[in-house]
Amino acid sequence: MPKCTPIFFIPKNKLAEAEHGDVVLVKLEDWPAKADSPFGSVLKVLGKPGEHNTEIHAILAEYGLPYDFPIEVEAYANKLDTSITQNEIDKRRDMRKVLTFTIDPKDAKDFDDALSFQVLDNGNYEIGVHIADVSHYLQEGTILDDEAYRRATSVYLVDRVVPMLPEVLSNYACSLRPHEEKYTFSAIFQLNAKAEVLDSWFGRTIIYSDQRFSYEEAQSIIETKSDIIPAEISLTGKEYKVPAAIVAATLKQDELAKILRRKRMADGAISFDKVEVKFNLDENAEPVGVFFKYQKMLII
Repeated sequence: MPKCTPIFFIPKNKLAEAEHGDVVLVKLEDWPAKADSPFGSVLKVLGKPGEHNTEIHAILAEYGLPYDFPIEVEAYANKLDTSITQNEIDKRRDMRKVLTFTIDPKDAKDFDDALSFQVLDNGNYEIGVHIADVSHYLQEGTILDDEAYRRATSVYLVDRVVPMLPEVLSNYACSLRPHEEKYTFSAIFQLNAKAEVLDSWFGRTIIYSDQRFSYEEAQSIIETKSDIIPAEISLTGKEYKVPAAIVAATLKQDELAKILRRKRMADGAISFDKVEVKFNLDENAEPVGVFFKYQKMLII
């Protein structure tokens, strides 16, 4: 059944500086029983129709996605202590000296998870999967917790993200950025050469990310076995050389992951790999092309 949008009557004193032709967000104030149209007020001017930002913000408004955080939530988040303290380190497993790196899309603004790798004295491999310890900052019952609960998750649009948490957390304190120490929650496994899990540990940690990779860079190492990242896929736009330890860790994790994948498939696992449609955007965030993102046998 088609959705019918009524025509609103908005008094001049409730236009909020909106001009003729603007796309606006309107609040329903009243709809008298005998009136043909409801009365409303302009809450926000979104812009001129057809403009990129206007249309994006119209989508956000249509689906009730809160792009901005309330002032009091931003203020609360900005007052949080996001420093790394010895007192907190003492409560955690210290992984800062273990080789660790992230692999994310090249346009990622925050880095949610990281991998660590080391060869143990007994010849086995210790692999850690680390995620940002958001719970360290997000205390139950606070206005920040209430706002995160209301949003439930971050929402990704073609050119931006509507985050679950304010930027000081989502892009900084809870983003596993390279060459920074971060509080994390980790799953750490000891595996042998047959990818058999011999031991596991779960708990709070602190890590130091040695390197940030894009998917394309990691895949280049896997496919070429080379330590040279070509300029055309490099995050820096320039050719560079990957440290030997990181190359070895990437290749070994890929080898172990493929053994585990073969075992899973042999045991009847279902593969949900699919082709993802992505867009090329120009400097104004306007789509200028479409490409397909294929799932490959990555190490994660």
